[in-house]
Amino acid sequence: MIFLGIDTSCYTTSIAAVDENGNVLSDQRKLLNVPDGQRGLRQSEGFYQHVNALPTLYEKLLGEIDERPQCICVSATPRACQGSYMPVFYAGVRMAEMVSQALGIKLYMSDHQRGHVMAALSGCALKQDKFIAVHLSGGTTEILNVEIMKNQPECALISGTGDISAGQLLDRLGVKMGFSFPAGRFMDELAISHEGRRIRIPSYADSEKCSFSGTETAALRALNNGVDKTTVAEGVMFAVCEALSKLIYNAALNTGVFDVLITGGVASSKYLRAHLQSILGEQYAGIKVYFTQPRLSSDNAVGTALLARARYTYLTKGE
Repeated sequence: MIFLGIDTSCYTTSIAAVDENGNVLSDQRKLLNVPDGQRGLRQSEGFYQHVNALPTLYEKLLGEIDERPQCICVSATPRACQGSYMPVFYAGVRMAEMVSQALGIKLYMSDHQRGHVMAALSGCALKQDKFIAVHLSGGTTEILNVEIMKNQPECALISGTGDISAGQLLDRLGVKMGFSFPAGRFMDELAISHEGRRIRIPSYADSEKCSFSGTETAALRALNNGVDKTTVAEGVMFAVCEALSKLIYNAALNTGVFDVLITGGVASSKYLRAHLQSILGEQYAGIKVYFTQPRLSSDNAVGTALLARARYTYLTKGE
């Protein structure tokens, strides 16, 4: 049996297929084009690029599967909460509706955040039904209380950013340094290559929220004062790790849940993976952190296809 998933986030068009065992049969993606010097796209431009990319990606997917899918799932909203909406996701919804009608298969609606969690679970050793998830992406920094119910993750917000997200911080500073958007991977490479003394760049976090606007201001001041890009990037990345560590610790303390899954595009960072693990291990004993494969951290439709499989299995077999 084959299950399809579609996800059209702010910066990636994705379509994927998995089999009944959760094995990935096809994983097609296309990054949206952001002009040099810009820090993002308008929703209308993102929607247009998704509409143009989806037919080609779907054709490639069909070349990698050999039977009619059982059903299809699509990310219809950013999150599973009232008022959550972004126009870019409607491009995926329309494509999923057309595929569903053309093939005569069931269509399930889900959300982008749940797809991230599902994809991350498929690529790591976490087996508990209750855990904390940290969703880190270009527009999101959220700590979630997660429970697996009816084969899929149900997410409740614990805490998050009070201003800009960690991903926005890295993208803004990276573009300021002359890198193309999204700039997170360039900031990561700079931070990893840093040698010598670390500069202190502040961040803030308590039990309810973190803040990175002050981090951005301090980093821009350092750049304007002639501090080299590598040193600033490393200081910023460490500041992000410190803030996230405090959020995670407070969430674990308040919920009594100490298994933590890190997902989202920012979770692909090699620097963050090493230092977040180190800080939590040294300062907050008892917290166990799980990372998935970098490819399953970034925006993808694999998690959405796995949600299709989970929904179908539960509804048809009660498993």
